[in-house]
Amino acid sequence: MTFMAQKKWIVRGVIVVAVFAAMLIYCVKAMLDYPSDVSVESPSGRYVMQNVPVEKIFMLGGMAYLRVTDRQNPQKVYRTPLYDMQSLDMRPFENEQRVGISWIDFDQQAKTFTISMPQWKESWLNVFISNTPYTNLEND
Repeated sequence: MTFMAQKKWIVRGVIVVAVFAAMLIYCVKAMLDYPSDVSVESPSGRYVMQNVPVEKIFMLGGMAYLRVTDRQNPQKVYRTPLYDMQSLDMRPFENEQRVGISWIDFDQQAKTFTISMPQWKESWLNVFISNTPYTNLEND
């Protein structure tokens, strides 16, 4: 293969990678800006918890993330990793340390999520969606 042919293949490869990266960035940005379909307040009213479905992208039918906003610091938004909406239960709870919905707790001091949904599975997109440390409690 000549140098020119090699160069042509390298350029094509770079273009394909750049297009894929641009599409990924666009899709993730779109997911982060999606409106919620369900929104609940914590019992104290300090936190707003929103279920944000993302089924329109990457064939993620039935997937969503929880967006938690502290009304005392509204510019700070905490997002969980993706979860299956079949297990969704938006009943809110709150105590001195934790706030959340059934299956998902947010530690107010440590700023971390604990996921305890049945059969919860990690997604490669969580790296882009979740902006908050989280742990998964096995619950099969």
